[in-house]
Amino acid sequence: MVVYAEERSCITQFELGELFHKGDPKSRDFDEAFKWYKTAAEKGSRQAQHRLGMMYARGQGVTQNYPRSYAWCKVAAFQHSRRAKRKLKCIESKMSWEQIRRGNWLAQDFYDRFVAPYSR
Repeated sequence: MVVYAEERSCITQFELGELFHKGDPKSRDFDEAFKWYKTAAEKGSRQAQHRLGMMYARGQGVTQNYPRSYAWCKVAAFQHSRRAKRKLKCIESKMSWEQIRRGNWLAQDFYDRFVAPYSR
């Protein structure tokens, strides 16, 4: 199933991320969840972008990184994700001014690369 998922839609990839992230505790694999969320996020999935942001915030499957967390949540929020909008304030409260500036720069970069091409 995983072999063919790379050729599937971002919905399938997001669902694989969910399976590895929130599935049976014995089969949880944050590294695999991160991989599939990232693949779906880069295809424009706002749900995957939000989950990816939260994994960066918590350091699940990746080193904790608030600017990247903020950026991914901001991109999802721009696409009308209410959950991501709520999480942005919490993440921002843990960041320095410089980290917020970096997060905003990353959000613009991510939007330009991973959302704008799919909205044309």
